Amino acid sequence: MAREKSYYSKGDRGDDAKDGRQTIVLIGVLLVLIVIVGAALISLLGQKGGGPVVTPPNNTNVTPQPPGGANETNGTPVTPACNDQCLYDLAVAGQNASACAAISASNLSQSCFERLSDVSLDACMEVENPDKLQVCVTSFAVAERNISLCGLLVQGKEDCRLSVDPCINAPDKRLCGAINAGNPSLCEKDALCLLNYSMEKKDSQACTLISDNVVSTACRSAVQYTDKCSELPEDATRDYCYMLFAIYSGDYLTCTQVSRGSMYMLECLSFFAVRHGNFSICDADQLGLNERWACYTNYSIQTGDFSGCQNIDELASTNQFKCAFEFAKKYGDPSACELIGSLGTRSTCYEGSIIYSNTNLDYTKCAGVTDFIWENKCYTESAKLTGNKSLCDLIHEGYAKESCRNAYDANQTSSG
Repeated sequence: MAREKSYYSKGDRGDDAKDGRQTIVLIGVLLVLIVIVGAALISLLGQKGGGPVVTPPNNTNVTPQPPGGANETNGTPVTPACNDQCLYDLAVAGQNASACAAISASNLSQSCFERLSDVSLDACMEVENPDKLQVCVTSFAVAERNISLCGLLVQGKEDCRLSVDPCINAPDKRLCGAINAGNPSLCEKDALCLLNYSMEKKDSQACTLISDNVVSTACRSAVQYTDKCSELPEDATRDYCYMLFAIYSGDYLTCTQVSRGSMYMLECLSFFAVRHGNFSICDADQLGLNERWACYTNYSIQTGDFSGCQNIDELASTNQFKCAFEFAKKYGDPSACELIGSLGTRSTCYEGSIIYSNTNLDYTKCAGVTDFIWENKCYTESAKLTGNKSLCDLIHEGYAKESCRNAYDANQTSSG
């Protein structure tokens, strides 16, 4: 087979070779230009401070620079001086009390401390104004529940302590705490605490926490001022409940709900006679005569007002003697024995109150004793009890006065 003739002529191949060389030259020129331009850009970025960005470490201890930043002299950073206003701004911005201390102007320094006194105890303690100092110290003491901080105060120390613990001086801290918190469980099931809490807060639900059913029922009755005592099954428990209901509610008329002849009637009316300082409350129809005299006696013994005894009918001699004798002993007043009509029983009253039950014998009452023998004994015993020999001089008879002095000396010798 004849050899095929080449598609290109010789002249054509020469032109192709020439075009190839030109293309290579152009590519080379482009590469050189790319390198040059790249180098120029890198150089330009270097001159403008470009370069890798380095993230500074998270260091909270770095001291903040004053406003305006730092300048450079010959490549060395120079921090401008921070004046008082600058320090004030830094202290407030950073809540830094130590910066307040660096302020030279005392008024601006105090203003700085006062500005930070609600967030920094250190700043608070540098406040000179006593009223503002009390406010900030109290705030920290309350917030931290730290009553000892109140001891840092001169003015308002007790007010601060009460702000931290309102019950600090309360006679019953448990009750006070329960009332302030509105939480009866803080009474820890103590009946008296729960009762007082219920009355104070008018909370009948708290009454149900009292374990004694009668007391709990009386409590609910008083808080709601509604008779719950009638729901109790037995007369004795109902009577006791009514007495408590009357006392808790402060209404002595509720005493009349107690059964006639019950001991709770006497206790109920005696309680209110003493509370109101009025023994005529004992005159209620529900009391018999002996109960009335007993109520008068309770009134006088508990109030120190002898008029209750004096209003006992003289025919009720036993009740009269009991009232006068108990009064004479309790109040050291043998003159109360004068109420007793019978001389024999009156002497018994003198003897008991002057000699045997005389620890609180009041010598000023001796002059009211009409029997001069017992009057002299009253002064003699008073001298020995008080260690005051001059009381013997109040005795009129010379022999009795000397006898008093001798008794006093003998008593001093035996007790020494």
